[in-house]
Amino acid sequence: MKKLSSAHAVLVALAFAMPLHANEFSEHFVAAKAGVVNYVEGRPLISPGHFGAETKVMQAVARSQVKGGDSISTGSQDRMEILLNPGSYLRLGFDSELRVVETGFEAMHFELARGSAIVESATFNRKVHALRVGTPAGDLIFDKAGLYRVEAQVSGTYLAVYEGQARWMKEGVQIASLKSGKRFALAVPTPGSEVQFAKLDKKDTDELDRWSRRRAEYLVAANSRLSPLLMTSLSDRYGYNQRGGWMFNPYFGCYTFVPFDGTFGSPYGYRYGMFLPVRLYRAPSYGWSDASNGGGYNRNSASTTTSGQRSTATSAPSAPGARVETGRAEQGSRSSTLGSIRNR
Repeated sequence: MKKLSSAHAVLVALAFAMPLHANEFSEHFVAAKAGVVNYVEGRPLISPGHFGAETKVMQAVARSQVKGGDSISTGSQDRMEILLNPGSYLRLGFDSELRVVETGFEAMHFELARGSAIVESATFNRKVHALRVGTPAGDLIFDKAGLYRVEAQVSGTYLAVYEGQARWMKEGVQIASLKSGKRFALAVPTPGSEVQFAKLDKKDTDELDRWSRRRAEYLVAANSRLSPLLMTSLSDRYGYNQRGGWMFNPYFGCYTFVPFDGTFGSPYGYRYGMFLPVRLYRAPSYGWSDASNGGGYNRNSASTTTSGQRSTATSAPSAPGARVETGRAEQGSRSSTLGSIRNR
């Protein structure tokens, strides 16, 4: 049997692989909606509430899509991660209930009826996206990328803004602008008073905080190990009106964020690798030539190049081992009171 040259081998691989990724969009990409379940621990439940859905409760599974009207509940050993706009995640903690209102990127809307949720975003842009999280104390509108924790507890409703900025709305009226470094008590102030808050203590963490950080680390590791061939179709699927897209990494079993226009970082301090499209062209009689080196040739070989390649500044960590913490709910060890509360 005649042995293929390296150039022919690459061409054959491209011929078979590229149609595969183009035809199996759902296997590797997420459409322009929030609400894809990216990761599950335990047995969270989804109660369908949208028109035409079956009434029976279903177990949440990774890579499923929640829709407007659905209600998600977690028990004492359950938690899950939901994709928002590319680069943003909502992580639901133990003993929590989240209602899905709207999943379009331009009007993402969820309601935290009880429990705790963390919102992590590397890319949020309010001119393109809109994220609203309803609580028993009113609505929270997120204006900037960052890191937030929302709690709807028996003792009250709270928002911790580790990084970013949010607005607190009630019945269509803005109560306050909530800035980073503080944990706010969302109780409507009496006339003439201001919203109460306490300064955040970064050492005051619980299982939900630590799990969210590990998830961020894991997702950046998954980003650094994506196949360049797999990423070639990504910009065509999302378009450059987005700052990046979701890409499924089959080796990590989850979607990760792939930036288009720069190197973005998780608010936890981890860096995503940048992606720019692969460009190939044919140099007659000399095989495939690299467009990035001024049109030089490489006889009997194939070459691919990215415009800028993946960022060399990226320092994605190795994939952490799977770890599951069980036992008490996270609210049990966390300081549920605001401590030394003072007026803003």
